[in-house]
Amino acid sequence: MRNTVLLLAGLLAPVFHIHAAVIAMDGFDYTNGPVAGRTGGSGWNNQFVDEVGAPVQSPSDWDVDFGNAPAVAAGALATNGGGARREFGGAGEGSAFPSNEREGAFRGTGRWFLGVTLRIDALSGAGTAQWAGVSSIDFGTERLFWGMTYQTTATRYFGFDDPAYGATLSSIPVAANTTYMMVAMLDFDNDRIALWVDPDENDTQSSYDVSRTYTGTNWSSAVRLASSSGTGVIWDNLRIATTFAEAVPEPSATALAALGFLAASRRRRA
Repeated sequence: MRNTVLLLAGLLAPVFHIHAAVIAMDGFDYTNGPVAGRTGGSGWNNQFVDEVGAPVQSPSDWDVDFGNAPAVAAGALATNGGGARREFGGAGEGSAFPSNEREGAFRGTGRWFLGVTLRIDALSGAGTAQWAGVSSIDFGTERLFWGMTYQTTATRYFGFDDPAYGATLSSIPVAANTTYMMVAMLDFDNDRIALWVDPDENDTQSSYDVSRTYTGTNWSSAVRLASSSGTGVIWDNLRIATTFAEAVPEPSATALAALGFLAASRRRRA
């Protein structure tokens, strides 16, 4: 029995984390339909600054940022020619003092990591522009973008886009109908942005696949998941955290069930 417990602990060790540094998360465990107005997950009433007069903290909701309204299907978020935005700091939105969005925003300081799984259903041939990814939003204005940046080449690559410098690409190609785990970093304190694709247990906060200096002093008040028209994407396991390890999306319920079944089988044979 002791060996079984140790085996299960070893299996779970790489994928479980202590959640002290998690800011917010959403597994999109909603009934099927538009995501706009949904308030599930946890931590979406985060408060970094207490602004006197701001509304009482309650979870922010998903908003349609542009284009075709993103929708939930089978416990995941689907985008195609549109984007969904959610604020860090509660239901009261806006840049005007006071609001919950201001209370939860990173004000040009600090560091956040965003982890998410994504699958792009199809890639067009050369000459057709496609993009899909996550953005840091500054009260409605997109400041940074991570994922498959705007590209028209036959082979697309993961990377990020900063309006001040343009796109920076990794050497990791994007494949259709493949599920990826992606972690983005915005580090105001150390003037750096970075991206990991499918990080493993050997990855650390400084082992990114691609990075660049970033000296912007903008705020980061919300995140957006979006894709271009004709680019269907399935998103899941969204996590926002202040450390790399905490941002890595956790395994699905199916994977955990499989681990549980393995442990039970070994107990029966013991």
